Amino acid sequence: MIAVIITLFLIQMITIFVIVLLYSKLSKFQNLEKRQNELINEMDNAISVYLMEMKEENDRLISELKKPNVAQKTATSRKEEPSLTLKEQPVKEQEMEPRKFVPVKQAASAYQKQKTQQHAEEKNDEAIVKAEPLSDVNDVQEQKMTFEQQVIHHYRNGKTIEEIAKMMERGKTEIELLVKFHA
Repeated sequence: MIAVIITLFLIQMITIFVIVLLYSKLSKFQNLEKRQNELINEMDNAISVYLMEMKEENDRLISELKKPNVAQKTATSRKEEPSLTLKEQPVKEQEMEPRKFVPVKQAASAYQKQKTQQHAEEKNDEAIVKAEPLSDVNDVQEQKMTFEQQVIHHYRNGKTIEEIAKMMERGKTEIELLVKFHA
C-alpha cells in the first residue's frame, strides 16, 4: 500500500514537472509571438513614414516641374509674337519627340566620362584655390564643389542630414542616399 502511494506521489510529481515545462515553453512562444507582432508594427510604421517622405518629395518635384511651365506660358503670352525665333524651334521639337532609351552600358560609360571630367576640373579648381588667399578659400571651395561634394563636406563637418537637406533645399532621403553611397 505504501509502495502504491509512493508510486502515485512520484507520478504526480513527474506530471507536475512536465506541466511546468510545457507551460514555460508555451509562454516563450507567446512572448516570441508578441515580439514578432511588435516588429511587424515597427516595420509597417517605418515603411509608411518612408512612403510619406517619398510622396512629399514627389509632390515637391511635381510642383517644381510645373513652375517653369507657368513661367514659360506667361513669357510667351507677353511676347505674343506669331513667329518663333530660331532658338525656340529646336526646343519645341525636342518637347514633341518621345524619349529615347539608352542602353545601360552606354549610360554607364557616359557617367564614367562625366566623373573623370569632374575629377579633372576638381584638380584644376584645387590648384586655383591654392593660389588664392586663405580668407576666401572656404567660400570658393563651396561654390566650385558639386552638389554631392557639398553634401559630403557638410556631413563630415558634423551637420545632420536634416540640416543638410534644408540648406541644400532637397529631400532628406536624397541626402541620406548620397551620404550612404559616398561617406
